[in-house]
Amino acid sequence: MGGARRRGGRRGGSGRAGRGRPGCAATGGRLDGPRPAGSTAGPTGGDDVRRRELERHLTQWLAVADFDDDALNGLQVEGRSEVRRVALAVSACAEVFALAAEEGADAVIVHHGLFWKRHGVEPVKGPLRKRLGLLLSHEISLFAYHLPLDAHQEFGNNAVAARALGLRNLEPFGDYHGRKIGWKGVLARAQSRASFVARLEAFYGHRALVVPGGPEAIVSAAVVSGGAADLATQAARERLDCFVTGEAAEHVTYLCREQRVNFAALGHYATERVGVRALAERLRDELRLETFFLEVENEA
Repeated sequence: MGGARRRGGRRGGSGRAGRGRPGCAATGGRLDGPRPAGSTAGPTGGDDVRRRELERHLTQWLAVADFDDDALNGLQVEGRSEVRRVALAVSACAEVFALAAEEGADAVIVHHGLFWKRHGVEPVKGPLRKRLGLLLSHEISLFAYHLPLDAHQEFGNNAVAARALGLRNLEPFGDYHGRKIGWKGVLARAQSRASFVARLEAFYGHRALVVPGGPEAIVSAAVVSGGAADLATQAARERLDCFVTGEAAEHVTYLCREQRVNFAALGHYATERVGVRALAERLRDELRLETFFLEVENEA
């Protein structure tokens, strides 16, 4: 994927040179870390889209209304009305917003946004003040999609990973807030535990923390990104050979041994790069937007 980078003055403000820098997966730049299936290599497309139109497409594609989520899904911060360049990242943070501003982004789409229901009303000070200040001063819109981007059957964190790992006959898996947010399936042929773990590490670009509680030969597996360790017990109940997630949990280690299921944690951040990168492809193909992924290293 290529495409010329937009240069010149920013609408009503300072310049938007869009120079490449480490951490930005952009033409002429460097992509830090792996590029899972469905990733985007750089800015593409070239049409302006109104912010409201972009929000409408995202709401429909991701079926936002179907999820009971702790996150505030959708537009979290309103920026300029026209959108052409879209930065995608895993989590909302000052580093992402500063990079997005430097690259001339009109909008940022993340998996983990700024606002969560459990936090209630927060005073705008400290890190939140800095983050909002970066967005508002550069007129950058912020969109966030949590569970909808985990569960999506086409470009969700888990469906993309399951297909890339060679799982077939995919079915929804992992009950959470009344919805199944992961996917399970079977391999075309049995793989040794070591081979399957190596495949996981190659795809996610992250070392696996493995609990070898189940069979040595793996035929079936489930994938639920992020902090879903407790769903390993559901994988055991469904007699799956391996459960793949982002974070490990101390108590789950014993349960996996006792319930005879293999467990692999590949990092919360690493397992949730997948969906936003795949979503970038959809934005490019359907809306002809320029898209780029911002890599902000996080080992957790």
